Amino acid sequence: MKFSNNIEILSSQNITLITGATSGIGFEMLEYLAKDNQNILFTARNETKAIKIINDLISVYPSLRISYALCELSDQIEILKLTNYINCKLIKVKNLINNAGIFPVKNRISKQGIELSFAINHIAPFLIATQLYKDNSFDKYSLILNINSSAHYRGRGDLENYDPQETYNYSKMQRYSETKLANLCLTYKLSKLYINDDILVNAAHPGIVATNLLSNNGWLSFLNWGLKLVGRNANKSAKELFEVIQKCHTDKLSGVFFSEGDIVKSSDYSYDINLQDKIWNISIGLINASTMEF
Repeated sequence: MKFSNNIEILSSQNITLITGATSGIGFEMLEYLAKDNQNILFTARNETKAIKIINDLISVYPSLRISYALCELSDQIEILKLTNYINCKLIKVKNLINNAGIFPVKNRISKQGIELSFAINHIAPFLIATQLYKDNSFDKYSLILNINSSAHYRGRGDLENYDPQETYNYSKMQRYSETKLANLCLTYKLSKLYINDDILVNAAHPGIVATNLLSNNGWLSFLNWGLKLVGRNANKSAKELFEVIQKCHTDKLSGVFFSEGDIVKSSDYSYDINLQDKIWNISIGLINASTMEF
């Protein structure tokens, strides 16, 4: 975990926290957030890219408060260091945009022994949100927006646990779909749990976007070029997501699923309360050891 040299400018400020912002939709979102004069903290894995992003945006928006945190989102300890810093510096999160995600082209596990795509696509946003809530780091009428996928419609949630060896029995697409279904189930559960705290919780599918979803998979990353050929323009999707954020705040929406900017019905499985509880219990079990260690 490492923070940018100017991180102190965000102390005691209201911010938008966005993960995975050095490319694709996350990168394009930064421009819209900057235009809206929001204070921004984004996570990154590449410091060179992060520094360039800050310098470029400040050259256009000189008064912009923007900083980065180098954070490996598959590592729960790094996430806890991030949320702890936010709490210690009295930073309040107005918008949490859980944008980072990967497609499981290869079989890999996190430091905590969790299948990597499940760790990044589901456990990371779940842990960030619940830890910020535990620390009372959300602002009044704050928004948690989980960037999801239409792939969740293929998910069944029929795994008894998310042990790597069990998930490896699924196809790569099915594994990805299960991570997105899990994320959506807990989006709905959190929306109910946080309703009395004036915290809005929603999910959004940005469309099939030309992003780096398949990157960081060694030589198999060449598949990412195929995605970029058929995907939507990332800036268009970012604009729609920014409008979704505005609409959620204006209309005080919570517990809804957006697809390409419109509210739509998600899969029947995602509304199953028993499945939501099951995934909640599995997720709590997968983060308990790390939170106790931290």
